[in-house]
Amino acid sequence: MGVSEKNRKILWVQAGGMCAICKAQVVTPGTASDDPSIFGEEAHIVARSSGGPRAGGLSEDKLNHHSNLILLCSKDHKRVDDQPNHYTVELLKKIKSEHEGWVRSLTGSYANRPRLVPDPLYPQPKVLQLILRGNPLWNMLKESVTFEFGIPDHLPDDDEAMVIEFLDLVKDLMDISGDLVTVRESRDAEKMMEAHISGLAERGFVVGAYVRHMLFHDGNETGPMPWPMLRVEVQNMTDAEVTDEKGTRYPRKE
Repeated sequence: MGVSEKNRKILWVQAGGMCAICKAQVVTPGTASDDPSIFGEEAHIVARSSGGPRAGGLSEDKLNHHSNLILLCSKDHKRVDDQPNHYTVELLKKIKSEHEGWVRSLTGSYANRPRLVPDPLYPQPKVLQLILRGNPLWNMLKESVTFEFGIPDHLPDDDEAMVIEFLDLVKDLMDISGDLVTVRESRDAEKMMEAHISGLAERGFVVGAYVRHMLFHDGNETGPMPWPMLRVEVQNMTDAEVTDEKGTRYPRKE
């Protein structure tokens, strides 16, 4: 006997329709001509078959119960089954419990509190985009409503002052970006950031950025508001790693 419709519904509701590991919404948006695509999978914590990963120790009537199921995306489901020595029964139960508790905090007693949550319509960025010119950063900045940053620890005073001056410029331009409406004003803003980026490169630093699409819930019934968040990091060139968009590292050239 497979998973009952009741147990399936309980699992998906308690998981908030998100992968318990990566927190990705496991339903993609539909298109004008196609339905949404579902890539969520109901993984067994204790395996259903005797030869499966993490098999044994649970009665037959409990194997397909929602308490023995964890909602995962297809990628994390495969990883969990391929790595049973790491993803033990105990660890998966802990992941399931913490994830469902997190979902309850968003929809239950905390529902009336202001909060930011990931926008399920956008994939969450995994890596920073390397910023070499002012234009890409300006385009990210214009669409964002809030700003966060990262800088290396233990910098010499002169280097830290230079990094902070650049980040302050980014924050100031974000605050006034709505008032800079002409091409000339935009280009001047790009040039100011580009000069700082070049100066940082001469001192051995690289700049990376991405926009994280969030939703702001204010606790009212008006619905969530889009809340794009710009993250800018300045890193030492020697510490930065080059990856593809999925985070797969490229080997360093010696």
